[in-house]
Amino acid sequence: MAAAFLLGFLGSTHCLAMCGGISAALMSGSKPGGGLTAKAVAYNLGRISSYTFAGLLAGTVGLWLGSGLDLLGLSLGLRLALGILMLAIGLHLLIDWQGIRRLESIGGRLWQRLAPLARRLLPVRSAWHATALGALWGWLPCGLVYSVLLAAAASGSPLQGALVMLAFGLGTAPAMLAVATGSGLLGRLPRQPLKRLAGGAILLYGTWTLASPIAHLVQPHAHAHSSEATFQCREPSHHDLHQ
Repeated sequence: MAAAFLLGFLGSTHCLAMCGGISAALMSGSKPGGGLTAKAVAYNLGRISSYTFAGLLAGTVGLWLGSGLDLLGLSLGLRLALGILMLAIGLHLLIDWQGIRRLESIGGRLWQRLAPLARRLLPVRSAWHATALGALWGWLPCGLVYSVLLAAAASGSPLQGALVMLAFGLGTAPAMLAVATGSGLLGRLPRQPLKRLAGGAILLYGTWTLASPIAHLVQPHAHAHSSEATFQCREPSHHDLHQ
């Protein structure tokens, strides 16, 4: 959960590109620097609720797959996929690599069905409308969200999966709410260096995530070669000589 929160916090620059415009639009009619509005809070609550529900589904799928497949193999496979996806997101933030967009296009089919519903809620007229809009916007195609969903699935538990995505959503909240306040703080910060810093950190996180499954895959082969060498180099015992 701590890693999911950190990933959401570091990936906030990506979230701002995807959802920042909506958060800023919720400030229409409010004075700049006037603080959070009920609409902005409701929108983010709806968004995080969708993430949590998606984590519940991912954890359920992970539990179901784990009951029918090799649990160790499934866990290693999910961690490998998660690490690779983290590297892709890190490269996107660091050097604007667009490979992650191909994955996001897969989820575009679902969003095509939800987008008309989201448009009906604009302009947002109440906190309830903002909550519904946030709940729909939580299903916007996003490689960062998909990566954490893999971690939720790897947890192998519906509850743990939901908590992982909840932590991720809370990690994205500070930046999203800062935009909604209209304080201009994020506008004064150097966006590009922050984006590169986040990309570098996510690259390191992806490398660390890959290290464990790769070590598990390599270790059995190394152990097998070691055992074979030990057998071949073993001094013949008295029983061997007798035979």
